[in-house]
Amino acid sequence: MNNATPFVKIGGKLHVKSTHRKEFDVYPSPMNATGEYRYKIAQGGCEAKGFLYSWMITEGNSVWPTKCCVVKQDIQTGESVGISEEMELGHANDATYNPDENTILVSFCDGSTKMAVLDADALKLKDVIDLEGRILCNIHYNPVTKTYVAVAFQCEDIYVYDKDFKLINHFNGKMSHRYGRDYVMQGVIHDGVYAYVLEWHGGKSWVETNTTIEEDARSSVLVYDIETGEFKGAIDLGIHVEIEYAVWWNQKFYFGCNNIRWNGLEVYEVEITAEEDA
Repeated sequence: MNNATPFVKIGGKLHVKSTHRKEFDVYPSPMNATGEYRYKIAQGGCEAKGFLYSWMITEGNSVWPTKCCVVKQDIQTGESVGISEEMELGHANDATYNPDENTILVSFCDGSTKMAVLDADALKLKDVIDLEGRILCNIHYNPVTKTYVAVAFQCEDIYVYDKDFKLINHFNGKMSHRYGRDYVMQGVIHDGVYAYVLEWHGGKSWVETNTTIEEDARSSVLVYDIETGEFKGAIDLGIHVEIEYAVWWNQKFYFGCNNIRWNGLEVYEVEITAEEDA
């Protein structure tokens, strides 16, 4: 993995250099011919060939199974250029693009280790695979090192696989337990050196009602060395809506978020640096 270039130079205290809400959102609307389902809730997502793919699921918190569709947007302009047919992919909690196979993997996050394999152009299901590990909620492929990183429910374990899904490393993660509360694990992205694991807590009111977001809501990124398993630090993103997934494009992070006040997708462009570089 030593041929990889880290997204962030890990040195001093990690922090956010800038955060910009992109002016392209997906608002809930009927997305099939009958309008029977409203794909209101943003979940997993990924970037492929300069396009942002976001999985939108039907209303409700169940993961058994959930109707979903994919919204495809130009990542530069935010223009929506396509919507997939309806699928059933569990909770569709995280997704990643593999350019070597031209496939997109989607984590079911349904209490199993199942991943859906989709044709990236047709967005049609090709296969379903079961990976070795505990309940896997998050997945990301790095084309430089040709490795996958998958994260178990609530960051209990982090797994590294080769391109053929052979397990090559495994270590225990941890939630940050900051602010006196546990977080919800949401997604992962990795650069071949570090894994960036997303966590979110909606604040006291969200915990009690699951309907409102308070100003004490927090979204963070936990950083791990994927060879040693060393925890490198936590970065508070300063985003107060529900962070769902991350992509790395044009030397910046893009975070897809679900705003449960109105439901739908918001995208934030974020630059992260280390204290010594500021």
